[in-house]
Amino acid sequence: MERSAMDKQEKKRRTRQSSSILTTTSSQGNNKSQQDPIPLDLIFEILSRLPAKSIVRYRSVSKLWCSITTTPEFINSYAYPCSCVLLTFRKGDMLYFFSSQLDQNNRNDPLSYVGSYQFTKSTNYGYFHWIDCVHGLIILEGPTDFVICNPTMKRFFTLPEPQGSRYSRIFLGYDPIDGKYRALCFLRGSKIGILTLGAQESWRIVSNGSSRHDCTIGCMLCINGVIYYEAYIHVGVDPHRIMSFDFRSEKFHPIKLPEVSSCCLGSHMIVPYEGRLAIVNTRYFPSIDIWILKDGDRHEWMHKHFVLPLSEINPRRRKHLRFKGVSDAGVLIFAPPSLSESFYILHFDPRRNSIRETFFEGIVGDEFRCRYGLGKDALFNMYVYPNHIETLVSF
Repeated sequence: MERSAMDKQEKKRRTRQSSSILTTTSSQGNNKSQQDPIPLDLIFEILSRLPAKSIVRYRSVSKLWCSITTTPEFINSYAYPCSCVLLTFRKGDMLYFFSSQLDQNNRNDPLSYVGSYQFTKSTNYGYFHWIDCVHGLIILEGPTDFVICNPTMKRFFTLPEPQGSRYSRIFLGYDPIDGKYRALCFLRGSKIGILTLGAQESWRIVSNGSSRHDCTIGCMLCINGVIYYEAYIHVGVDPHRIMSFDFRSEKFHPIKLPEVSSCCLGSHMIVPYEGRLAIVNTRYFPSIDIWILKDGDRHEWMHKHFVLPLSEINPRRRKHLRFKGVSDAGVLIFAPPSLSESFYILHFDPRRNSIRETFFEGIVGDEFRCRYGLGKDALFNMYVYPNHIETLVSF
């Protein structure tokens, strides 16, 4: 015990000696400056608990704070516990972002509007297609290139093209073990490219090593460094699959769909549900069917069926609801497809068989539309991401 205490004291002494310190100036007495040393590791801990927007603002306050918060160690370890609903829409070549904390504990307190971000670019982003949001970053597909967007940092990054070849599709993934973002692109000749964002300047080209397949137009998702997307395999009598790609092993694995044809028809989406891959079918809304993957190697799925209790919801709002995703708490999120007179979100908790509505305020009024030149028409190019997090990463 004595040695442990001595080690701690020695570590503290070395930290104080080798670390930079914050100084505060006091005008008391003879106006001498007084130094109040704070260990660097304590400053690191304090800053890591701040919201990302505060950290970005404070970088201009102190050179020390700026140097700490821009290190790879701080950026990779930053995990501010703030899961948000991110609302994005576009108008011409303008992108708009709104976020609000996703608080499931207080059912009577609606989500409050907290801000907006306006992005401009020489490229016409009005023609970009949203692919998905992965650990705080949004990937956009344009007519000729792919762009990574960080709404928190207000940064855009255009992915480079693989040398000597063009890609047909790109997916973005995040590995929580090493804190790295990686992109997967499909090339001609059964080859793929892998790019580690921020760590390498060019794509690493490798052989596909799997049966030939095409990526269908649909959503993708990433769970613990593994991306999942809908695919069409060119062999067999049942070509439709969910394809997975593990960035660690760099291997593809096809997963058979549940043996229920209705899950592949109409309105469905692949989502993370309680840490697993799931397929959500809302074709017969308010009836909801969820297939949760139990074992990818054995193609085993577990089925759940729910009927939303919508009797207390305004019928006019009810008919416009669309499924948008699942929160980290396992709550299903629904929202209207456009931004018109008002914007609201419906939360359905399957465990409690309960629903609640929350409203965004201040983003559809005449003052807002006049300020940004949006006119009075409904905005249909709108996306809602239930599990958006703040990240400080930039490339």
